[in-house]
Amino acid sequence: MVLWYRSEHNYDFNFATVSLAYFIRYPNPFASHVLSDDTIERFVDAEGKLHSTRIIYKQGKLPRFVRPFLKKVGGTWILEKSIINPQTCEMQTWTSNLDHRRILQVHESAHYKSKSLNAPSTSVRYDVSFSSNFGSWGIKDRIESWSYTRFGENLNKSKKGMFFVMSSLKEHGWNKLREMQIAIKHQPIVEE
Repeated sequence: MVLWYRSEHNYDFNFATVSLAYFIRYPNPFASHVLSDDTIERFVDAEGKLHSTRIIYKQGKLPRFVRPFLKKVGGTWILEKSIINPQTCEMQTWTSNLDHRRILQVHESAHYKSKSLNAPSTSVRYDVSFSSNFGSWGIKDRIESWSYTRFGENLNKSKKGMFFVMSSLKEHGWNKLREMQIAIKHQPIVEE
């Protein structure tokens, strides 16, 4: 079985701020589980769209009911692809886990849209699928259900992290935000 999650949100920031914040959102106080993010490829195509491919390493917790079946799994690699169209003020993003796919495959797409470059808000729609190929149907269903519930909680933290970055950019500017991110990065990791 595959579970689907859909959510919509509105940021009270213009498209330029939201799209910039998306690429510099780590580190932030709401994402201590993100240990690294690296750009693999970035280019502008003939139509003026910015294409990016990044890899992100996140620490995570498995549900207790799965731990007896697995060796210690402390984190996962995430592949992130994005396309920004500055002419239409749209950004499309896709993320998917690269490892532990037998246990759980998570595919997320997000579509960011603003009416114009100077419009005061940007909307985003998230579509996410959860699919497990692990164990019997009972275990698969529990893994998918747990992931679905957990994703909603994590999405709220993600929104708070984006808001932190966008507010910091607006209030303090680029240099102060980078100083805060460096300070956050050097704080000890606290298990959530």
